[in-house]
Amino acid sequence: MPFVAQPRRALTAEEIRTYQEDGVIMLKQAMDPNWMAMVEAGIEEARHNSSVLGRFMSRKVEGYQMDIFLWKRIDILRDLIYYSPCAELARQLMKSEEVRFFYDQMFVKEPGTDAPTPWHQDLSFWPIRGEQICSFWIPCDPVNRENSGLLYVKGSHRWPQRFKAISPDYVASIIDDDMEDIPDINANPGQYDLIDWDMEPGDILAFHPLTLHGSYGNASRKRRRRALALRWTGDDVIYAPSSKRMPIHYRHASVEGGPLRGGAFPRILPAPDPAERAARLQPERARFGKLAASAMGNAVAAARQTFKRPRTEQLKQTWTTQGEK
Repeated sequence: MPFVAQPRRALTAEEIRTYQEDGVIMLKQAMDPNWMAMVEAGIEEARHNSSVLGRFMSRKVEGYQMDIFLWKRIDILRDLIYYSPCAELARQLMKSEEVRFFYDQMFVKEPGTDAPTPWHQDLSFWPIRGEQICSFWIPCDPVNRENSGLLYVKGSHRWPQRFKAISPDYVASIIDDDMEDIPDINANPGQYDLIDWDMEPGDILAFHPLTLHGSYGNASRKRRRRALALRWTGDDVIYAPSSKRMPIHYRHASVEGGPLRGGAFPRILPAPDPAERAARLQPERARFGKLAASAMGNAVAAARQTFKRPRTEQLKQTWTTQGEK
């Protein structure tokens, strides 16, 4: 039987159509205060108990903290994934029978942190393929463009291009030279249909993983920006690992070209898999060997990019002003 709570309301046909056409929708007050309290508690625990990978991801800019797979060690976030209405909302948006949880990610930008999030497509990073994939971005603080609210290029999930995976710290190992360079969107904003929202805790941004998005740094001197991203997959998603995709450091049973399976990617709907739920009871940390291999791969890739400096410079983006909304 499913354990997820029902959303405050079912999504309308118009909301689902907007998501499919624009590649992003803001769901106003989709999370009630109890679920938001769990999101905030999980982020605060993660902020003060960063993983090895989180420390690596946050190494470049003071005041910008990231971490992933929080739910593997923070029980309140595991409960959020299994029991909150998020999985049901994702099911409706993806029009999928099955909903699996892919992974979570924390983003914290302290006041005054000049750290833009580069324009990117999420799917370029990930070892999965399919159309029924949906990300939720859930802020714990009031958010607008000044304190690093996300901007989107409306409809870009339907573009034919697949762009290089540019991360906030430009991790070299996942930059695939077979993909196209991301255009300098902020240098030519009139050429794109840019959309963003002022948000409050309880709001959710839901978006397709091919929708281009990014954000300015946090220019506010008073307001931080804490947010949790939850990624969901549906019926048509397959496992597609590559040396140029994010490695998975946790146990799972997925095979290349097949569906996601195993404890790292638990099924939430139509009902949890008992074996996958039981796997979470076994203490597990990211495997050291895989972490070490990832670090070595990134160092080698960074060295190669250094020798291709003119090529690498094309990956930089203009984030010098916040423009007009």
